[in-house]
Amino acid sequence: MTKLLIHLAELRADPMNWLAVLVFFTAAFFLTLKGTATTSLFLMFLICSWSIIKTPRHYFAARGSQFWVLILCLLSPFLTELLAQIGRGSFIGSSLDGPSRAILAAGVFVYLSKKDCTNLLSALSIGSAVGIVLVFMYLQVFPEYYWSGRAATYFVDPITLPCYVVVLLGLYLFGDYSKIPKKISYFVTLLISILTIYIVIESQSRSAWVAGIVLAEVYLLYVFRASLMKQILVSLALALGVFAIFTFSDVVNGRSSEALEGLVAFLEEGGGQQSSTGQRMVLLLIDFELIKDNLFFGVADGVMPTYEYLQSRIPSINEGIYGIKALAGSHSEASAQLVRKGLFLGGFALWGLFLYPLYLVSCKLRAWSTADLGLSAGIYGLIVPIFFSGLTIQVFNLKMTMSFYMLCLAILLAYCLPRIEVSEHGLKN
Repeated sequence: MTKLLIHLAELRADPMNWLAVLVFFTAAFFLTLKGTATTSLFLMFLICSWSIIKTPRHYFAARGSQFWVLILCLLSPFLTELLAQIGRGSFIGSSLDGPSRAILAAGVFVYLSKKDCTNLLSALSIGSAVGIVLVFMYLQVFPEYYWSGRAATYFVDPITLPCYVVVLLGLYLFGDYSKIPKKISYFVTLLISILTIYIVIESQSRSAWVAGIVLAEVYLLYVFRASLMKQILVSLALALGVFAIFTFSDVVNGRSSEALEGLVAFLEEGGGQQSSTGQRMVLLLIDFELIKDNLFFGVADGVMPTYEYLQSRIPSINEGIYGIKALAGSHSEASAQLVRKGLFLGGFALWGLFLYPLYLVSCKLRAWSTADLGLSAGIYGLIVPIFFSGLTIQVFNLKMTMSFYMLCLAILLAYCLPRIEVSEHGLKN
């Protein structure tokens, strides 16, 4: 009994155990309990900061260049927003609120960069599987929160919900479940994949459908990376599966046909303004004009040229689409970053949020060919669905989504950092 109490005391004394608990609950309740991600990120920042303040040299002295590059990578959303506001000569505190979560995530990264993050990634993986199950159960128990027949929770809309359910699936697929028996692991993978498909179809979000298909393809190519023939076969199997869902699901068939019709109408005659696809195409043209006119520092949220000015540049615009743009902003995270921050600062934000982390895993760690990858490829599970969803929706329009993404990115980069440094050291030798 005494040994058990001593062991429990040691567990409580180790900050990494507290962080693992917070990471698990973050992933598990992110989409069903409001404020989970933001609260967890703040608590983790406090725990990590306390250790950093006590021994700052341990965390900052004699760090390699890759450490500082990753700090810059994590801080890029906040730094670019701040510089853009300085360049415009006007400060909007609310616009800095979401990007400021990057500062908290950077603090967590600094602490974790000196630790073994394997248990945290295990907690994130298992918590993500639990999170998908909880979302499914929530939709069965509280169907009243559906938005006009589209799956949603009481605080997450039917566009954001499926996008991040696919992210949870990605974090599990590329996560660590080596301690789970293989039969149970296969069953859990199949179960949460089916539940994810159900949720994204119920949400009727085509952005999430595309993100899910790309994630599935990346995962299959990753799993069967040792055999080109197997990669081709599983890719064909995936294509057949997608075709089957398109054929037998009225929702998928109807929404996909609607998107195609809107795109064709826009391309052939500049029409399709009544369809969401046509509206998105016109909104992209508006973003393009805004980027051209505000190349260096972008424009603040809510700032728009007159309708008459935009109509002279974009004949296909109408007052309805102009109103959508004024109220909801961009319908693409990529273009939104460029519009709000300008071409160069916005491009740098996209580099930090998506491009450089993907480069690290794909090139620095040679993730497609190395036999023993550990958990480094988890970055694919996080970034791939967010990036491809972000081509047609804003994925960071809610502060909770920025908190969740930055927290997961900080953990994954902290896990990758020592492996990158070892890889670089080996190449130099």
